[in-house]
Amino acid sequence: METGKRIDVVSVIDGAPLSAFQWRVFALLFIIIMLDGYDTQAIAFVAPAISKAWHLAPSAFGPIFSAGLLGTVIGAVGFGMLADRIGRRMLVIGAVALFGLLTGACAFATGYDELLICRLGAGVGLGGALVNFLALASEYAPARSRTTIVTISMWGFPLGAVIGGSFAGRMIEYQGWTSIFYLGAVLPLLCVPVLLILLPESVRYMTYVSGKRAAMAHILSKIDGVNTFRAGDDFYLIEPRATRGSVRELFANGLGRGTVLLWITLFASLVLTYCLINWIPSLLRQAGLPIKDAVLGTVMINFAGIVGSLAVSRAMKRRPLRVLTLAYLLGAVSVASISFAEHNVVLIMISIFLTGFFIIGAQLAVTAFITGYYPTSIRGTGVGWSQGVGRFGSLLGPLAGGAVIAVSAQPSHVFLFCAIPALVACAALFGLGRTMHPSSNESAHELQVAPPRH
Repeated sequence: METGKRIDVVSVIDGAPLSAFQWRVFALLFIIIMLDGYDTQAIAFVAPAISKAWHLAPSAFGPIFSAGLLGTVIGAVGFGMLADRIGRRMLVIGAVALFGLLTGACAFATGYDELLICRLGAGVGLGGALVNFLALASEYAPARSRTTIVTISMWGFPLGAVIGGSFAGRMIEYQGWTSIFYLGAVLPLLCVPVLLILLPESVRYMTYVSGKRAAMAHILSKIDGVNTFRAGDDFYLIEPRATRGSVRELFANGLGRGTVLLWITLFASLVLTYCLINWIPSLLRQAGLPIKDAVLGTVMINFAGIVGSLAVSRAMKRRPLRVLTLAYLLGAVSVASISFAEHNVVLIMISIFLTGFFIIGAQLAVTAFITGYYPTSIRGTGVGWSQGVGRFGSLLGPLAGGAVIAVSAQPSHVFLFCAIPALVACAALFGLGRTMHPSSNESAHELQVAPPRH
């Protein structure tokens, strides 16, 4: 192409078939989110063993679970806003290094307070990595397959938990609980130099940064595969301009109501999800299962989430918000049914699977939906704040579960409690569906600038 041509960056990404370069980016991001998922779940894997070793009541782990989740709130909001100001790449790499180091520090904790502080610090890195992972995955994916690509990429999170949970019981049995944290430190730290070499900055973000034209031309030429772009070309985005990193912009240009309803959805969904994934091993242990089998409940719910997210994301192509609303409704029924399974292990596992299928499957798809809801200039802020508000739910979930266990004669009543936030998420998505076209799977800013589709 001739020097000085005007190049629409989004049109290049959307118009070209997925390139090897993009698949490499998605593969690196998938590895990051797998490690994020493993390290997030690590404390749930070891909680029964630490309770026994330190003579702690199971309910004592509520604050420790929530400390890590409070860290993810801080990381998601802080790193998300920074991402719109200084870029996504180095923040992802820094966050991976941070959660790797502090997960390793958990292995050296000698008491309750030390473990709580280490989990808080690790959570900051885990939240920061997640929000920038979402921004990068969304910005390298073409619009036609963004929801599917981001959802499949998000499989790494429950897959990390599934893989970790599948061998956590034996590792704890033969190597002790500290081995879970050692592994959660070594793997992220080994990935840091690989990411420094191979992970690119978001080409959409670079549109807003001077001095990046040569890098943009190089990346877009790899994505296009046919045309060669030059540093002298004029690269631009067709989307509303907004003050980068501004929270106020999340409520401007018709985004406000959707922002609030999506926050409510994620908040309620994460109250439910983190109550379950943190307490399922302990509750199954109380039901009489050995530790190595109790951990499999976490494996089951995360594996079901992977399967469910594929089904939900595929069904979303025509009626996304209706599909998500129905998924949360069915999830409410499924989670409530766990409390009636009593000591029947088969029925418990079936109910846990259905809960993961609908609730975690829908949650991963909602997260993918949110990444396309905001323009590039505030995507990190929008995703970060939605994850941050949602993570307040994840912070409250374990505490609420601990409170129900402490006051209830039947610990299984936790599962009845979890049906409430599922219904709240269902109602929020129903409300959002009444403000957006029911067949739209495009972001709000894309709906404002794109021509009508027939």
